[in-house]
Amino acid sequence: MTTPGMISIGALAKRSGVLAETIRYYETEGLLRKPERSAGGYRLYNASDVERLSFIRQARELGFKLDAVRRLLGLADRKVNTCDEVRELAGAHLAEVRAKLADLRRMERVLSDLVRSCEGRTVPECLLLEALATPGRKATMPKAARATGTDGAKRPAGARGTRPRRRIT
Repeated sequence: MTTPGMISIGALAKRSGVLAETIRYYETEGLLRKPERSAGGYRLYNASDVERLSFIRQARELGFKLDAVRRLLGLADRKVNTCDEVRELAGAHLAEVRAKLADLRRMERVLSDLVRSCEGRTVPECLLLEALATPGRKATMPKAARATGTDGAKRPAGARGTRPRRRIT
């Protein structure tokens, strides 16, 4: 027999903005309680499940990994008196986000320089292709190219071997 006010997984998915498949995954990961079942075996949820799933979704949208979400839920479930543990967890995640942003800014600079270096070149002289093809090295622009936005003076067509060496580290 079902309890009044219970909702199906489809209704939970709609109310929380989380796919039914993801809801089942969160159940197996222990982030959501095992739901009651109807006489026909269908999962049944209540309002607290909607709130909990919304919490999980928002934490995931902020980039928290499942283990961190699990810890946050544990802290919320315990109704801790202070935010110290929550702040510590969120602070560590913020540091990770900032590191990723710094990496993305670095990648943007390198890619921007490499794309700019390809202007007017032929494939055998393409700095971007050369940088990507060098195994075990990080792609960076040569010092002259970083300073001017190019790789130096233009060379006559067919003047292979006369271009300056590119630093690819």
